[in-house]
Amino acid sequence: MPPRKSRFSLTAVDLGLLGIPVVWGVNYAVIKAALREFQPMAFNGVRFALATVTIGLLLRHRGISLRMPRERLWRLALLGVLGNSVYQVLFIEGIARTSAANASLTMASSPMLVALLATALGRERLRGRGWLGVVLAVAGLTLVLSVQGLAGFTSAGLVGDLLILAAAATWALYSVLASTVMARTSPLSATLVTFLSGTPVLLLMAVPSFASQDWRGIGAMGWLGVAFSGIVAIGLAYLAWNTGLGAVGSTRTVVYSNLTPVVAAALAWVTLGERWTFLQIVGAVVVLVGIALTRRGTVYPGHVQPETPRGT
Repeated sequence: MPPRKSRFSLTAVDLGLLGIPVVWGVNYAVIKAALREFQPMAFNGVRFALATVTIGLLLRHRGISLRMPRERLWRLALLGVLGNSVYQVLFIEGIARTSAANASLTMASSPMLVALLATALGRERLRGRGWLGVVLAVAGLTLVLSVQGLAGFTSAGLVGDLLILAAAATWALYSVLASTVMARTSPLSATLVTFLSGTPVLLLMAVPSFASQDWRGIGAMGWLGVAFSGIVAIGLAYLAWNTGLGAVGSTRTVVYSNLTPVVAAALAWVTLGERWTFLQIVGAVVVLVGIALTRRGTVYPGHVQPETPRGT
């Protein structure tokens, strides 16, 4: 008699998704360090060019075709502009203005936002504990942002936090809209199409930064940072994310990102000297409890398999 599979056994998709928060958690600290030498948009342009080349080489190595129905191709192209161009501009400009810890925590609101968007679109609905989770997550996030005090409402730090919050909402929308498309398409080809549509927009927006960037002033650590961020945190991590969206749906995919703030905060503490106040720690706990309740209080009407922020 063959051994029974455990309900809690990790699949290859799960293992890939488990690696994402580790990579993205490291990436917050890497980006903050690299932005000491790079202008934000120049950094974004270089790392997305690297990501696009990486996925293109993988696609060619695997012998996978980009052929797909035109309607699906256009949907992926539009998703690429949303998830790569719009999201990344908000993210990189936000993290340049706030701490790595605050950025990672604010992006942790993505699971809550996914649940809200999926409910609004009729993909999911929230039970009582789910709505309680939404309220707690918003309250915790408000607590973290309010630590800056009344003066913070005019500070660059608060502007950065709000940009990251907008990025989280954009990433949640991308995840909700992308899951059904990813379920019918090779993850490699889908990821490359989204890069081919989103990266040129980022490169055009980065032209002024490319012209004014002090390229000779970038040291080895800066180049290593942009290489890690482009090849691993964007190229390979986006591939794993899109694979998860198509294989297990948005809620199960996004819930793994709850681990990102823990990794990012620990690394920022060690490498960047950033510290959290007591209120920020309390707010972080409240946010994560709220996200967990939102996840547990979500129902999927007629859901079979897939359906569908942050990071980076």
